[in-house]
Amino acid sequence: MKNALRTYYSFLWRYKTYFLLFFFCLILNAIAWSLSPYFYKLFLDNFASTDLSLVIKILIIFALVRIIAVLSEVGAGIAGDKMLVPASRDARLKFFQRINELDFAYHLSQKTGSLISTVKRGDGAFINLHFMLHWQVGSILINFVVMLFFLIRLNFWLLIAVLFAFILGLITARQLIRQNTQARREFIQSDDRVMDVITDNLMNYETVKLFAKEKWELFRLGEIHYDWMKKFRRYNWSFRKIDITTGMINNLGLLIVLVLGLIQLRSQIISLGDYMMVLGFMTSFYPRFFDLIYSARHIIQSGVDIEKYFQIFDEPVLVPDPIKPVKRDFIIGEIEFRRVTFTYPDNKRPALKDFSLHIHPGQAIALVGKSGVGKTTLGRLILRFYDVQKGQILIDGINIKRFSKDQLRSFIGVVPQEPILFNDTIGYNIAYGRAKASQEEIIAAAKMANLDEFINGLPQGYDTLVGERGVKLSGGQRQRLAIARMILSNPSIVIFDEATSQLDTESEKKIQSAFWQAVKNKTTIIIAHRLSTVINADKIVVLHQGQIAEIGSHQELIQKTNSLYSYFWHLQTQSEIL
Repeated sequence: MKNALRTYYSFLWRYKTYFLLFFFCLILNAIAWSLSPYFYKLFLDNFASTDLSLVIKILIIFALVRIIAVLSEVGAGIAGDKMLVPASRDARLKFFQRINELDFAYHLSQKTGSLISTVKRGDGAFINLHFMLHWQVGSILINFVVMLFFLIRLNFWLLIAVLFAFILGLITARQLIRQNTQARREFIQSDDRVMDVITDNLMNYETVKLFAKEKWELFRLGEIHYDWMKKFRRYNWSFRKIDITTGMINNLGLLIVLVLGLIQLRSQIISLGDYMMVLGFMTSFYPRFFDLIYSARHIIQSGVDIEKYFQIFDEPVLVPDPIKPVKRDFIIGEIEFRRVTFTYPDNKRPALKDFSLHIHPGQAIALVGKSGVGKTTLGRLILRFYDVQKGQILIDGINIKRFSKDQLRSFIGVVPQEPILFNDTIGYNIAYGRAKASQEEIIAAAKMANLDEFINGLPQGYDTLVGERGVKLSGGQRQRLAIARMILSNPSIVIFDEATSQLDTESEKKIQSAFWQAVKNKTTIIIAHRLSTVINADKIVVLHQGQIAEIGSHQELIQKTNSLYSYFWHLQTQSEIL
C-alpha cells in the first residue's frame, strides 16, 4: 500500500502549484472550522461583562473566521480540481502506456475482464482517495491537533483522557481494518473471476449460440457466484465488526472525557466557558472520527483498488529496448538467424533448436511443415515478441536487440493468421498502419487486396463499421483487409502467416498476382499450410521439430525422393481432387 500511495502522490505532485495551494487552503479551512469551540468559551466567559464592545468584537472575529473557512473551502475545491483531474488523466494514460509496453507473453497470460475491472476500479479509486484522504482524514487530523493545542493549555487530565480514548480507538480500528483489507482483496479476486466469465461469454456469443449453451453459461456463472457471495458476506461482516467495536470505544471515551470535565467544572478547576469549549471540541471531533472509521470501507476499498491499479507499473518488461538503440531510416531487408534456440516460458521442449537461416534482401522464403514445428515462432522472434535464449537474429547485419522495438516493427509488415480489427470503419482499419494515408492510397491498397469491389457494394462503403473484432466481415474479408493494411504500410519485410488460409480458391487465385506484385523487391516470409501459396517462393524451408529438414525451390523439393515437402504436396493435391 505504501508503494501505491507513493505512486499516487507522484501523479498529484506533477501539478505542484495547485497541490501546495490545495493543502494550504485545506489546512486553513480545517483550522478555521475547528476554532468554533474556542469562540464559545470566549463568548461565555465574557457574556456577563459590562464591556459590550468586547462581546461584539468577539462575535465579529468569529464571523470573520467563519468567512475565511468558507472562502478557503472554495479555494481548496478549485485548486483540488485543477490538480486532481489532470493527475487522474495522467494515471490512466500511464496505465494504458504500460499495458502496451508489456510483452506479448504478458498479454497471453491475462484475461480481458480482469483488466477492464482493474481500470474501472482504479479510475474511481483515484478520485475517491483524494476526497477521503484529504478532505476527511486530513481535516480530522487538523481538527485533532487544534483540539490538543487548547487542551494542553487547559488541563492535563482532560488531555490524557482524550489521548487515551483516541489511541485506544485507533489501535482497535487498525487491527479491524487489516482484516477488512484482506477480505477486500479476496473479494476483488472473486469479482474478477465473475467478470472474466461474463466478458468471455460476450466475446464468444456466436459459439455459445452455435452449441445452444445459453443455459450452461448461466449455470457456470451461477456456480462462480457461490464463491463471490461467500467472499462478499465476509467482506461486509468485517464492517459490522468495525461498527460495533469502534462505536462502543469512541462513545465510551466521549463519555469519560465529558464526565471528567463536569467533575472539574463542579470543583471549579475549569470555568463554564472551558467546559463548553471541551464539549464543543468533543462533540464535533468524535462523531467525525467515528464517521471516518465507519467510512473506512471506502478508504480500504479505494486503497486496495489503487494498489492493484498501480501494480501494472511493477510488471517487468521481459523484452526491453536497448539503452542506446541503433537508428536507421530504412533497411534493405537482409535477415539472418544464427544458431537460434528458443523455448516458450511455459514449455520445456524448445520450439527452435540451433536454427540457422540466411535470407537475402528481396528474397521470398516460405516456411512449411506440420503445426507446432516453429513456423509462427520465427515470425514472433523477428518482431521481438520474445527474445531468443541462444543465438542471434540479425537484420542488415545488426542484431535486432539493438533496435528499439518501435523502429524494428516499423520495418516489418504482418498479415496474421487471424486478423483482429478495431470496432471502427473499414477505411480506418486499412489505414491503421499508416495514419496519414490519403483516401486514394487506401482505395489503391484495397484494390491490390481484391477488396475494393466488395467495399463499394456496401451502402456506406469505406465508412462501414466492421463491428467488435471485425465480426461483421467474413474470415476471408478480414484477411483481405489485413493484406490491404500491410500493403499500405509499405514495409521492407513482409510476414504472411497463413494469410490465405480462409480464402476460397477463386479469391486466392485473384489475390496471388496482387500479392506478388505488392511484395516485389521486399524480403518476404510466407508461413503456410496451403502449399499452393508458396509455389512461387524463391526458397521453401521445410521445418521439423524446430529445425530445418529440407530447403529448396518447389520444383527441387517436389522431385526429391522421400522428401517431407513432396509428401505434404501429394496429400494436399489428392485431397483437393477428392
